[in-house]
Amino acid sequence: MRPAVGSLPLLLLFILVTACATPLSTEQPPARHVILISIDGLRPEFYLDSGYPAPILRKLAASGARAQTVEPVFPSNTNPSHATILTGLRPNRHGIIFNVRFEPDGTRGGWYEDASELRAPSLWMWARTAGLRTASLNWPTTHFAQIDLLVTGGDYPANEAGLAKLAQATTTGLFALARVTPSVAALKDDVTWDALMAATAAGLVRRAQPHLLLLHLDQTDHFQHQHGRDADEVKRAVGRVDGHLASILEAVSEAGLSSRTAVVVTGDHGFSNIRQEVFPNYLLARAGLRGCPKPGATWRATAHVAGGSAAVFVNPRGDARATQAAESALRAAGAGRYAIVPRVELDALGAMEGAAFALDAVSGYAMGDACNRGLSRPASGGQHGYLPSRAEMATGFVAAGAGVRAGVTLPAMRLIDVAPTVARLLGLPARPADGRILTEVLQ
Repeated sequence: MRPAVGSLPLLLLFILVTACATPLSTEQPPARHVILISIDGLRPEFYLDSGYPAPILRKLAASGARAQTVEPVFPSNTNPSHATILTGLRPNRHGIIFNVRFEPDGTRGGWYEDASELRAPSLWMWARTAGLRTASLNWPTTHFAQIDLLVTGGDYPANEAGLAKLAQATTTGLFALARVTPSVAALKDDVTWDALMAATAAGLVRRAQPHLLLLHLDQTDHFQHQHGRDADEVKRAVGRVDGHLASILEAVSEAGLSSRTAVVVTGDHGFSNIRQEVFPNYLLARAGLRGCPKPGATWRATAHVAGGSAAVFVNPRGDARATQAAESALRAAGAGRYAIVPRVELDALGAMEGAAFALDAVSGYAMGDACNRGLSRPASGGQHGYLPSRAEMATGFVAAGAGVRAGVTLPAMRLIDVAPTVARLLGLPARPADGRILTEVLQ
C-alpha cells in the first residue's frame, strides 16, 4: 500500500522535494493546495537528528522551513493541541480543554469527539467558506464535521463491527474514490491504521485533489507511551511514518500538483520518560474532600488527570475554602512529585477552564486517576500533558513547497502559529487568533 522508506530512488526523492518548492505566480494564493500532516508525538529531533530514520522529513526540512522547537498548549495532550493547530487559539478559547471532558459530578466523561464542541471556527471551516474542497483523515474532534471528504478519528476495533463503525464515520464513497479497501487487518493496531490512512490520503490527492487535506498519524505516540522516548520501537515507528510521507509526496507529483502544493508537518506534543505514577485523588479522598472510588454527591475537590498534569476542580466552583483545603492536602504530601500551578498562571496559558488550580508532575512522574492505590507506584514508558515550558514537551514543524521560503530555520515558534500560517498559504482571510502568521517562512 505504500513504498518502504528505502525503496524510492534518491533521484525521485530529490525531484519530489525540490518540485514542491516551486513558487506560484503572485496573482494566485501562495499554495493552491495544502497538506497538513500531524504526527502524534512528533519531536524536533526526528528531523534534526540523523539518528532517526526520517530521510524524507529531513529533505522537506532542508528544502523549506523548519523549527528547532515548537511550544505546545497546556495540557500538552492530543485533542487540545489538534484543536489549536486548526484554530490558532488556546484551549480556553476553542473549547477543547482536555482529551476527555470533566463532568459536573466530578467524574471523567468521554473524549472530545464532535466538531460541535469546538467553540471557534477552524481551518476547514475557513476553507469551505472560501469555496475550497476539504478532506480530513483521523483528525481528532471532527465527528459530524462539515468536511467534504471525512474519516473521523476514533476507536475502530479489528472486527466486523469495527468496519461497520468506520463506514458510519466515513463520507460515503470516500474509500472507493481513494481506491483503498479497509479490512479488519487494517484496524489491527496503530501501525496498520496509519498505513490505511496514509494510503487513503495518497489516493485522495491523486483523484480528489482537495485544497486542504488534514491527516493525523498515531503510531509515534503509541510507541513512546509504551517504551519511552528513545526506544528502538520509536525509531522504527518514525521510519514507517517517514515512508508514509514519501508515498504522499509521490502522489502529489503523480497528480501534477507539485508546483501548487505546500506540505506542512507538525505535531501536538513531545514526550517525557516516567518511572513513577502519583495519585493526587488518593490525597483528596484521605482528606475527606471526595469519595472513593467515585467522588460522590458531596465531593468538594477532585483531580482531573491529563497525563503529566491534573486539573483540580472544587465544588461548588470558586469555593475558596474547598480550594484552600485541597491545596493544603496536596501540598503537604506531594512534595517532590509535582508542583502546584495557580489559577493566574492557567489563565495566562489559556488552560483548564473552571479548575481552581493545577498540578504539574516533576520529571520522572506522571499523574494517575485512582484514589485507592496509595500515593504512588512504579511506572515506565513515556507521558505528555506537562506544562509547555518543559523542554521535553516541545513538538516540531516542517513546511515545504509552494509559497514556502527555502532554507529557513526558526529557533522557536508556538503551536498557535500553525493555523494563521496555513491560512495565509491558502490565501484565506485573516481570522482572530492567539498565534501569528510566520511571515519569515513564507515567500
